[in-house]
Parts: sequence; structure tokens; C-alpha cells
Amino acid sequence: MRLASGFFANLTNIKLHEKSDAFKISLPSHWAWFFLRSQQLFLFFQDATHVATKWRNRLLSSKAQLVLGQQGITMQHLQDIIDNGYTKIDHGLVQTDINPKDKQNYASCEKIASEDVLNILKQNKDTQATDVYLRLLKHIIIAYIEKTTNIKDRLHSAWAIVFTCRLWRSWIKHNTFISSNSTRKNKKNNNKDKYFVTTPVYYSIEINAHNLLYLILLVKQQQLPNNALNVHLFSSQACESTFRNTRALSGTYSTMVNFTVSDFLGRAEKLSVLQQIKCYEETNNNGRVLFPTHHKHKQKNDLTTYQNINNIDTLNIEEVILTAYETAKKLLENLEISNLLKRHNIYQLNNLSQHVYDDLKSTSRTSDHSTFDSSHESESDSEDCLSLEDDSIDEEDGYSDDNNNDDELSTTKTNFSGIRLFNFINPDLKDSYFKIYLNNGIKYMHKQTACWLLTDKNNQLSSDRLKRVIETNRQE
Repeated sequence: MRLASGFFANLTNIKLHEKSDAFKISLPSHWAWFFLRSQQLFLFFQDATHVATKWRNRLLSSKAQLVLGQQGITMQHLQDIIDNGYTKIDHGLVQTDINPKDKQNYASCEKIASEDVLNILKQNKDTQATDVYLRLLKHIIIAYIEKTTNIKDRLHSAWAIVFTCRLWRSWIKHNTFISSNSTRKNKKNNNKDKYFVTTPVYYSIEINAHNLLYLILLVKQQQLPNNALNVHLFSSQACESTFRNTRALSGTYSTMVNFTVSDFLGRAEKLSVLQQIKCYEETNNNGRVLFPTHHKHKQKNDLTTYQNINNIDTLNIEEVILTAYETAKKLLENLEISNLLKRHNIYQLNNLSQHVYDDLKSTSRTSDHSTFDSSHESESDSEDCLSLEDDSIDEEDGYSDDNNNDDELSTTKTNFSGIRLFNFINPDLKDSYFKIYLNNGIKYMHKQTACWLLTDKNNQLSSDRLKRVIETNRQE
């Protein structure tokens, strides 16, 4: 991606951006914070689901020592929430959400970045850095994954992440860290990379935000239609979902597991027709056909997705960017990093951007001398080293109730949306509920909610494909 887009990398013998059918946008000269060239043949987005899981994995990594200001960013803060002082009603977490061996658990990304968890972390002055880190994870989900996010909020969240990472990275660059083991002379012990997110993740954050803004400019300049702004579809997850749905079209008693490409195209066409009918019926006010919908999806209205991309003409990009930078500074204001940045004159947006640009340009060494005459094509996921000290570091990609009386619970929450917990119930349904004491009052908890509350981990079937990527300990 970096080679093709020229993002601090270059193809020496191939000038893709000079082709006649390449995109070209007009960029204001004072946009010092925008690093992507104005001519592009391709636009790239790193799969946001993978970015989110890698962001989570960095938090759970045993090799990382994430530091922001005077505080560490650590998994232990989440473990303390699960173990001490809070019930599952307060946070909704289980032990498997912070299992470092489960590297593709996107569901846990949403849970550890939930408002309930963030509010708990925010209330503790010693967990402010972890709170900021997980709020950035929340911004990743808002910017690239959530369907209902409008384009203004996508742009704001995407660049708030970028500016926060730039401020964080610049602070690490100029800060002096005292090693806990000063007797060892191994260079990697003094490597500042361990205090920051990994190189692939940082580049993914930058590239995604730049390409999102580039895409918005193409639409504003009427080189692409508004539908090009359906950013939540720019991932492999939609393709995998389509494939699962096509397999689901097989009969219940069918023994056919696989099918040909022709069969797949035929089934995909049926799904397309079905989706068109569903979209039409959602806007039809006269005798609409109601399709069965899972209760967890009833609140997700895809119509807002199409409505949120129609206000692109009134979008003030510079205003959104400046607001995003203020958001980044506000996120970091309690972590005491601004003084060091101001001392080096890199706290203002333009100065910071120029500093980061010069640093990336000097440390990035990616170049490719390939030509179109290559006898074979190669594809590699390896990334050039972007190091704060010209060195690299590898990415290492339940509930416990101390109360002796299980039906006496306490919680800091007052809103139980999404949990079947009520003050009153229909007497005809009393066999489906338990009577409990919550915060010295009587509540009625559904039995399914009780099972969820008492579950300290999420078990997976052996046939679950995600179980195959969970690391196993040979000694176990």
C-alpha cells in the first residue's frame, strides 16, 4: 500500500500515479498535516477490523510497555475491573476478553471500548492513560466499522486518532526513559518502540485517515459518486458475510458443503435481490412487508447509512480537522505531555505536522526497484522498519463475586439498557425471572441474563474458525 500510494515509500521504476486514468485532487498549500500526494491510481484502506484487533493485541502483549505521560497502559487495569469492586452488570467483561492468545477476537474490542468500561477507567486518576488508549480504539470503530456513523464523524474520529498518535509518538521521541534494568547493555532494552503501538498499526492509522479524506475530496469534486463513501464496506468482513449467507441458502438437510463459482454467483444474485426488496420495504409506508429481524439488530437501521453520506457538499473539512486536533489535545491534557512538546515547539498543529513529516521521511527506507517485466509477482506483508531509534520490535500479536449471597448485588449503573432487568414484570412470566436485591432494591432478572451474569468466560466450539488462531501453550 505504501509503495503504490507513495506514502513515505517509492517505486523507483514504476510511476503509477502518472498514468492518465489516475485520480487527481486539488490540495490547499497550507495543509501541512496532509502527507499523501495529490495523484493516486489506487486508494487503500487497511481492514479496520484487523486494525482494531491489533490495537487490542498491543495492549495485551507481554513485550510492549505502553507509556503515555506518567502512566502506563496495561491490561492489569482491565483485570482489576473484572476482579475488584464491580459486577459484570457494570462493565460486561469476562476473562476471555483479555486473553492475549485470542488475537482475532473483535467482539472483545467492542466490549473493552464500551462506554461502561471507559467511564470506570475515567473515574480513576491512575488509569487515565489506559482510558485514552481504549478511547482511540473506540474512535477506530466509529470511523471505519460502524455503519451508522455520518461522514463528518468518520472524518473527525479518523483524524483525532492520527493527531493523538502523532503527539504521543513525538513525546516518546523527545522523552527520556529510565530503564528498570540499567545493568544490561542490550540495545533492545532501551528501544523506545516498546512504548508505542507497532509500526504496521501506526502506518495503517495514517493511511486510512489520509485515504478517507482523499475519498471525500474526490466526491466533493464530483469525480466519484456519494456511494463511494460507504467506508464500512471497505473490508474483508462484508465479503466473508456474503459467503456465509450464500452457504446458508443450502437446504437444512443438504449434505452439500461447498459449491462451484457459478453456484456462488447465482446465490449471490439471489441475496442481492433479497436485499433490494428489504431496502425497498423499509422505505415503503403503504402495506410494507416486515422481514424477521434478530432482536439485537432491530436498533440498527441501515437507512441512516445512506442518509449520512448525502451531506457531503456542506462538509467543512478544515473545520473538522481543527476540531479533531482539539479533541486529540483534550484527550491528552491530563497526562502531562504538553510541556515537553511545547518546549520543543511541536505542540501546534503545523509545527507538529512538519516534525512528524520530517521524522517519517528520515526513518522510512522503503523503496522498490521492480519493473513491469518481472517474471513473477510477489506479495509480502512485511513492513519497513519505522523506529523511534532505528530499531524494531516484533508485535506479539470472569467475573468474580466476593459476596457470599449471590442474589445481593450492587452496581454503579442506573441505566440497564440491553439487559433484561426490570422493576416490574408480567405475573404470567414470573417463572422466567429471578427476584434479586440490587442496590438495596428489588429487581427482576431474566434467567438468560442471570446465566450471562454468572459466566466468566465465553466458550467456543471446536469448529469455530477463530479458535484455530488462538495460541496454545504446549505445557498445558
